[in-house]
Parts: sequence; C-alpha cells; structure tokens
Amino acid sequence: MAKENSIIDWESFGVLLKASRLKNGYSRGMLLTSEVEKRTGLKISERTVYAIEEASRAPSADIFIALQQVLPELSNPKYLKPLFRQNGIKVAIVNL
Repeated sequence: MAKENSIIDWESFGVLLKASRLKNGYSRGMLLTSEVEKRTGLKISERTVYAIEEASRAPSADIFIALQQVLPELSNPKYLKPLFRQNGIKVAIVNL
C-alpha cells in the first residue's frame, strides 16, 4: 500500500493516472513507459505504472515528474486538486 501519512491521496492519484494514461492513448503501461523514457531518459517498468495505479506504491519524485512530461493532466493543478488531503496545498509547476 502507498504511504498513508502523505499529503496526497495515492489511491485517488492512481485513478487519475490511469484515466490520464488511457485518455492520452496509452492503452498499455509499456506504451507509457516507452514514452517516458523517450522524453525524459528515465526508465520505469510497466509493473511500476500499474503498482502506482493500484496504490500499492507511491511514485518517487523522479517518476512523478517524468509522468507529468507525458501526461499533461498531471501538470494541471485543477486536475490534481482532488488528490490533496487538506485544502490550501499549493502545487508548484515550473517550466524549464
């Protein structure tokens, strides 16, 4: 199970991750991981994607950011707002 003592509800994140993956045409986790590697150089496994979607694992900061590079919804504060356990959390989005 993903971290319970977290500001983010990882079960909800998993649902949104899967919805975003499917919306963007990545019917298989492997398609997503290939695109993540292509865009960011970060190698992640298909199993990791599914574990995050199932909330059995919370993503590392690297994975969280890499997924944002491929799935535009994950960079949208309005899309992410339901994930936070408390109101008033600010999400930093930086373009480099």
